[in-house]
This record gives sequence, structure tokens and C-alpha cells, in this order.
Amino acid sequence: MKKLFILILLASAAANVGAATVKPVPAAFIQKIKHPEQAMSAAEAKAILREMQQQNTDAEKIAVLKAGVKDKGISIDQLITLLNQFNTDDSKIESAKFAFPYTTNYKAFLRISDLFSREEYKDALEDFYKKNK
Repeated sequence: MKKLFILILLASAAANVGAATVKPVPAAFIQKIKHPEQAMSAAEAKAILREMQQQNTDAEKIAVLKAGVKDKGISIDQLITLLNQFNTDDSKIESAKFAFPYTTNYKAFLRISDLFSREEYKDALEDFYKKNK
């Protein structure tokens, strides 16, 4: 009985410690994404597309897309063209999520959902958009 009491006491103390240390983040500290105002040129997008087309695997294509889009703006139409180079929905959604902060017309981001063959990916993209817009 004494051991049971000690276990209950320890469990209670542990629960109270965990509750005291976890604090919600104030709204002032949540940073809103600052999307670029201008998309990359058509020539820059085409260069990324050509480089992606030379790759054999989706993993290699993802690396090219990430390197090409990083620190540049991209329109949804340009992104759709690049996402069409992938073979799997997994690669498309990973790349779309990566590219979201770089999109110039991000309010049209959900147009990308038409690229997915399965509903679960469309739902995942919509959830991602709602959390990050």
C-alpha cells in the first residue's frame, strides 16, 4: 500500500511539473510569412525546369527545385509547371510545401491540389495552407 501511495504521489508530481513548464506561445511571437512581391523571370523558371528534366529520380528533382527556388519568388503557374515533373504525390507535396513561402500569388496556392491523384494529398495541402496563410 505504501508503494502504491508513493507511485501515485510521484505520478501526480510529474504531471504538475509538466503542466507548469509547457506554456503557449503568445500571438505576438508567431511570425507571419513574408511572401516575395515579384516572381522569377520566365527564363529562370525554364532553366530550373530543364535542370529538373535532366534528373533521374524525384529526390534529385526536389534538390534542384529547392536550390532554384530558394531566395527567389515564384508564381503559382511556374510552380505548377515544376511540380508536374514529379512522378509521385509525395514529392509534389514536399516541394509545394517548401515553395510556399516563396510564392508571389500565394492566395491561389490551392490550385496546386488539382495535381494530386489522391484525396488525402489534397486534404493535406489544404490543411497546410490554412495553417500557413
